Amino acid sequence: MITVFLRTFIIYIILIAAMRLTGKRQIGELQISELAITFMLSELAVIPISDKDAPLSHAIVPIILLISLEVIFSFLQTKSHAFKKMFSGSPALIISHGKLNGEALAKNRLDIEELLGELRQKGAFNIADVEYAYLEENGKISVLMKSESSPITPSELAIKTKEPGSAHPIVIDGKTDSSAMQLAGKNMKWLKDFLSNKEISLDSIFLMTVDDSGKINLYLKKEGTSHTIEKELHLSPEYKKKKREI
Repeated sequence: MITVFLRTFIIYIILIAAMRLTGKRQIGELQISELAITFMLSELAVIPISDKDAPLSHAIVPIILLISLEVIFSFLQTKSHAFKKMFSGSPALIISHGKLNGEALAKNRLDIEELLGELRQKGAFNIADVEYAYLEENGKISVLMKSESSPITPSELAIKTKEPGSAHPIVIDGKTDSSAMQLAGKNMKWLKDFLSNKEISLDSIFLMTVDDSGKINLYLKKEGTSHTIEKELHLSPEYKKKKREI
């Protein structure tokens, strides 16, 4: 039993290291070569675990070889377009100016029902509203809507907006995150002053985020409620008074 445990642990560590070398893609984003290697790695990993008489080297050596080949081929694909096309394929234009490309659909074995489902997930409920749609190398569909069917943006209305940036989780389940706090431009003194001003304890916070514009989202544990504060500690008394009047 101890032997099986040790073999499983060793193979697990090796597989984790191997997968880290291949990148951080999700399963749905794997290229064909990466998916093939994933299946092969899983089969190789089972050999020394299920068969105690099989040496660990029978799994470790092939795993290292496969990962080395994947790294080499990935490098070659960045240097050669022909090599990349041979191993990973190329995007297929399946909709152009609101018209279906039947040949591309047939070549990639993509039926209409599946295509319509993918388009609906992208917010496109009518093929005629789609300017371009590509079936990408990883099997996902990218959609560009026609300008008349796209939502109006502030830039089109000549409206200047402030970029909120990312919401940094400075408190998670009552515990502070110093790196997120630094990214948000805050510190512990600011947090203590804020919580004291709101009469909220740190332990009662489920999640607290601050984006780059200073907007604060606060989610409490017991109440199950959320609060949105816009630069609460930085607003002038006059501005607060106007907000209350509104």
